[in-house]
Amino acid sequence: MVETLGKVDEAVQQVASALEEYERRNPSSECTVYRYNPAAIRIRIIDPAFEGVSRGDRHDIAVAALKGLTGRVISQISVLLCLAPGERHMLDMEFENPSRSYS
Repeated sequence: MVETLGKVDEAVQQVASALEEYERRNPSSECTVYRYNPAAIRIRIIDPAFEGVSRGDRHDIAVAALKGLTGRVISQISVLLCLAPGERHMLDMEFENPSRSYS
């Protein structure tokens, strides 16, 4: 099940729905989405299938999963973090303890 953090608006819900479909097709994956500010949505996908796959190819896989979203929603995605289990990235901390650029 996709983890949504913080405020869930219509755009975040649409992203979460697309990610739920990704998780159905990739049952070992874990997806998280949250709204960072009024103009930015952040996404993290952790998937064992990303092991040994280039960052560019991972991004292409994730973008394909989001292809049904409207341009308005796609334009709000500011972070699309695609990791294999155990990998760490500086932005990964934001998903563990999300900050907001607004109160």
